[in-house]
Amino acid sequence: MKITRYRVEVDQEKCIGYEECGLCIKACEENILIPDPETKKVKVNKEKEIYCDGIGTCLDVCPVNAIKITKEEIEVNEHQHSGHKCPGSMAMTLKRDRKPEKDDDVELSSELMNWPIQLHLLNPTAPYFKNAELLIAADCVPFAYANFHKKFLKGKVLAIGCPKLDDTSGYIEKIRAIVKLNNIKKVDVVIMSVPCCHGLYALVKKALEGIDCEIKKHVISIDGKVLE
Repeated sequence: MKITRYRVEVDQEKCIGYEECGLCIKACEENILIPDPETKKVKVNKEKEIYCDGIGTCLDVCPVNAIKITKEEIEVNEHQHSGHKCPGSMAMTLKRDRKPEKDDDVELSSELMNWPIQLHLLNPTAPYFKNAELLIAADCVPFAYANFHKKFLKGKVLAIGCPKLDDTSGYIEKIRAIVKLNNIKKVDVVIMSVPCCHGLYALVKKALEGIDCEIKKHVISIDGKVLE
């Protein structure tokens, strides 16, 4: 079977070192780029390289263009694939040991205030964005976190996306347009704890550069707990 992998390279001759710069280390949400104490430069953590989502926030911040990301299709057998799988796509069974509660049959009210919600489909000039609080959530979050509507969505306009499966090429421009055109002063970003999901937060940070807008990150674990 074939799988897609991204390879990360750091040109050691161009790299000016993490003590003088280090911007790429801060930009990489997957911790693929790390300090090399011996050379005082940045190196690739080969154990975590498989988590690279190809978004390239490290490329945007490197002042000397020392980083290169290449995409490749590689052939692996089933054993190799299962042994090197990203946590975001690893099959697992989640056990729920709880007793039925009295309100299990109560129909809860939705807090959704807008439609559509997928980032690709949203129009930055839609009237519901005006002076709104914006919530940008990874696709999986509402399924993993049971109290999503009350804790995160209530009173906010929603946009959802997936940095791993979506074509994110236009997301930065769209998020920036939504915020700038509508005087949005706060954006909450809710993502899953898996490495690839941090790419969504990186996209939002990039989109809001230079804009007077507060951004707050929330992270949900696979078993449905709020981690931060």
